[in-house]
Amino acid sequence: MSASSVPGDGGEGEQETVEEIEVGMIVEADEGDLGQEDISDATVVSIVYDQSGHVESIVAEKGMIFRKLLDIPVGRIRSVTHGAGGTSSDDSPGKVIFSASEDEVEALSSVGSERFPPEAITRPAYHDDMLDLTEKALPTVVGLRRLEEESRDSDAQQEKSSVDGVGEEEKDSTGKEGTELAEKNKSRVSLSKVLGPGLLSGMAGNDASAVASYSLDGARNGYGHLWLMFLATPLLQAVQFACAKIGRVQQKGLAEILREQYGRKVAVPAALLLIVANISLIAADLVAVSTGIELITGVQWMWFVAPVALALWYITVYRSFRAIEKIFLVMSMVFMTYIMTAFFSKPDWSDVLMHTFVPHLDLGFASISTAVALLGATISPYTIFWQVQGEKEDKRFGSTRQKFDLAALDIAAGVISGNMIAYFIIVSTAATLFVGHREIHTALDAARALEPLVGPFAKYLFALGLIGAGIIAIPVLLASASYGIAGTIGWPSGLSKKPWQNEGFYLILSVGLAVSLALALIGFDPVHLMFWANVLQGVLSPILVVLLVVIGNSRRIMGADRLGMITNAGLAAAVIVMFGASVLLFYGLVTGQGGG
Repeated sequence: MSASSVPGDGGEGEQETVEEIEVGMIVEADEGDLGQEDISDATVVSIVYDQSGHVESIVAEKGMIFRKLLDIPVGRIRSVTHGAGGTSSDDSPGKVIFSASEDEVEALSSVGSERFPPEAITRPAYHDDMLDLTEKALPTVVGLRRLEEESRDSDAQQEKSSVDGVGEEEKDSTGKEGTELAEKNKSRVSLSKVLGPGLLSGMAGNDASAVASYSLDGARNGYGHLWLMFLATPLLQAVQFACAKIGRVQQKGLAEILREQYGRKVAVPAALLLIVANISLIAADLVAVSTGIELITGVQWMWFVAPVALALWYITVYRSFRAIEKIFLVMSMVFMTYIMTAFFSKPDWSDVLMHTFVPHLDLGFASISTAVALLGATISPYTIFWQVQGEKEDKRFGSTRQKFDLAALDIAAGVISGNMIAYFIIVSTAATLFVGHREIHTALDAARALEPLVGPFAKYLFALGLIGAGIIAIPVLLASASYGIAGTIGWPSGLSKKPWQNEGFYLILSVGLAVSLALALIGFDPVHLMFWANVLQGVLSPILVVLLVVIGNSRRIMGADRLGMITNAGLAAAVIVMFGASVLLFYGLVTGQGGG
């Protein structure tokens, strides 16, 4: 290789060097990330000359589908590297390095042609009001983008401190600045017990399809599965804590861990499980959002599926959710009203408590299928992959032991709050629909469970919940599947990057949504699509839980931080219960009970 340095003084030496730049050369920034590890490189597509015939700037293009043009002034060019032999006539395209900071690259737009500004641009600061903090803690697109950015900035700062030979904590350990930092860290540790990747993620798991499954369970089986909801709570705690511990120790996503430790023969099937599970859920949530709009407008839901999918694709790929996501976060909290509805519906509380603590086994197909759907809505492939990723991105304070303890508290808060809402959805629908011998065939039927609380406004309240929860869940499910596939292949992934920076990741996301849209438009009954999507979750999840057991107990992977006896017991119980329910489900299908 032959490299020429550009002094950057605008003199004759610089001009001679840039004259050697040719179309097709690879272009990289010295600090900012143009996506050089992505499926395509940024390359020179044209050279702009001034009136004197000297190079004024070069135009680089990045992306094959998500294309971006960058106009780079010649004064920013730092070096030009040619192929072997000192010329660009061989097969190597050569490389152009130019000056651009991480903030400057992040300030670039998602589409179009753009010229690099003469001065660096600093990324705007976030203002953390309560909804901002909730948005960040919930597994949402905006929340993950912010976590990724903060994680990247923190890693860069730690690397800089290591190079300087003085860590930030050591620098600020004395004096006023050290006191202020200690107080800030103390505050953040306290806040992380309330707002971390585990808290409210349990509630966010109550997406529109999950609410439909819980409602069907209560309408079909009354209080019969409350004990299973009670049992699922510690099982979910064990699964999510195992995910958090693996993510914290490895600092990698689950797909990356599987690929690096066990090869693609294990990583690919695991990724396929996630893809199948998430595609079904995305299709179900697209239908749920459209059904919610139907409840409000009276227009058939199928007319809304494609516009909803296209709008979500556009804002996920090209725009920030920041302005509108808070609205949908508030809308998704509508399902908390089921807690009050459960009391307004006046159930027989002695019967409720008995079915909560005394298991009742019904081997009929309807009971088994709703039990599998309930388990799938509670412990899903999406939550498994997501929790590993979320713990990897989250920056907790304290020792490793303290970080594990904080993660356990964080997850417990999310699991208990989320499952409590699911519990009261079952109680509400059982006390109204099951007792009244009314089945759920449409979303309007499910909405009637809220009538004891809000009367004729029940369908509108239920519709708002479906729309809000679905719109929040769909981009997250898409991102989760994209993380799994990209990690398996070895492509860079992350929502904090523009589509032209992480083109492979966004192509996966786009294809996933297209397949989900096609599935949603096939014409399945909306309620049954939402229900069977969660049945599929219940069938696939125990396979991933087995992988958690293997990874979490590997000394080679986890070192001294392997899973403890209590967590292993919870994982084993989750596998036994979910596999057992799945076996009974398939037995019912084989013997023809599923057609009844």
